[in-house]
Amino acid sequence: MAPPRVGDVDHGDRDHPVAVSVHTIVSFDFSMAPVPMWHSTMFGPYFVAGAIFSGIAGLIIAMAALRKFLHIEEYLHPVHFQNLGKLLLLMSLLWGYFVFAERLTVWYGNESAEIAVLRATQKGSFAPLYWTMVVVNFVIPVTILSIKKLRTIAGCVIASCGVLVGMWLERFLIVVPSLGHKYLPYSWGTYRPRPVEIMITISTFAAMTLLYVLFSKFVPIISIWEMKVGEQQPTETVHERSERVLGEVRP
Repeated sequence: MAPPRVGDVDHGDRDHPVAVSVHTIVSFDFSMAPVPMWHSTMFGPYFVAGAIFSGIAGLIIAMAALRKFLHIEEYLHPVHFQNLGKLLLLMSLLWGYFVFAERLTVWYGNESAEIAVLRATQKGSFAPLYWTMVVVNFVIPVTILSIKKLRTIAGCVIASCGVLVGMWLERFLIVVPSLGHKYLPYSWGTYRPRPVEIMITISTFAAMTLLYVLFSKFVPIISIWEMKVGEQQPTETVHERSERVLGEVRP
């Protein structure tokens, strides 16, 4: 297979609209339901940003694990983690803005059912989970990734582990407190996960980890054409090429 040339179209870009449509459809399912704090036009970009946020964190952890256990340090350099760390920092700031805007509109609207959910997450029984989510999704990533000296492989992995935990807590806090405090007070209730549900959740994470490990064992992690391109030495630098082109254009 010939290496890609400058100007070639990356057909992987076609997946971007699919990813956006999938996550916005899920968010529309939430926002169209008559449940407090779900009926919001913000849920579309909020869910897309959250998916990208957790996806970058998962990618960093997977890259660090494969780099260590498969000994592919020659291909995965620290600069790759630094660039992904910058993207993770950007998404952490965007996530913080969405969370602030969501809470601000609920507080300003002052609707009784939504205020009940807001108080349950800010000061009530769900407050420890909520503030843990804020710390691991915003405070820790911004503190680590905004400082260049801390934006190392270890720093990016620490921030990414916190993000994965925080994003799971975010999804939990979107579903459980809202369903427990609906518009009619007589339907309010509490939820505690049962041992069977906890085992199903743990089994799901274990199954996905096993499938990814098997995939990385039997499928090449790095594309063959990327390795071939890396082995080729350029015969003409960009500066030399620009000088040659300009020399041909000039009369």
